Amino acid sequence: MVTANGCDLNRQKDSGKYDCLRSVVKIYCGPNEGTAICVHFSDSFGHLFLSCAHVVQHKIQKVILRHDGHVIRGSVIYATPKDVPHDIAVIISKQTPEITPCQISDITHAPGHKVFAVGYACKENVTSTIFGRVLSISLGLLTTTCNVCKGFSGGPVFTNEGKLLGLTIGKLSVGTVNFVLPSAEFVETIKTYIHTNVYFFPDLTVLNNLESKCSLRKFLWNNGNPNFNIICHV
Repeated sequence: MVTANGCDLNRQKDSGKYDCLRSVVKIYCGPNEGTAICVHFSDSFGHLFLSCAHVVQHKIQKVILRHDGHVIRGSVIYATPKDVPHDIAVIISKQTPEITPCQISDITHAPGHKVFAVGYACKENVTSTIFGRVLSISLGLLTTTCNVCKGFSGGPVFTNEGKLLGLTIGKLSVGTVNFVLPSAEFVETIKTYIHTNVYFFPDLTVLNNLESKCSLRKFLWNNGNPNFNIICHV
């Protein structure tokens, strides 16, 4: 069952809006638990997921995915280094019919826009959905009022229309502010990677473009931005 503040989303009349929930899976990597989101599927290459690099320990390795009672073996094919923006990992797995890819938004919505975060809380095997609004966006980070909990890292934040707005990377250590990597930071790279897989031989070097090349962002990510320094990974 999918719950949202105690309500069963599957019973809502506006069910089409929540079709995106079928793209959300739980991910296990060693002692870490998190959430991942399916953004593409093909008969040749199976499913393509996104999550946070810190969930997969910033390593290329095997992981376990769970969805609707199914256990799926996944492989991390890319993860940003620990000291590099942005906190993102790319994972592939074999075909699983019950999982459907979501649509990625290619725009960043303005403050006040309604959103909802989806994830698997630690030790839980059903998704939870938290509603909120966009607060702000600065230096490639988006903030929302979605009060996420441990286990949501790598999980999606959707627009009110059900499109992927970004990935949860953490929250304030005190308070309810949720930090999100906006889809605008990775959508073109992911589209390019998908295109090369469909029409050419797989080119993993394309994924290096997921790393921010901005020296200011890198400096602030590691040294001086107070927003970054008070993020608590979830």
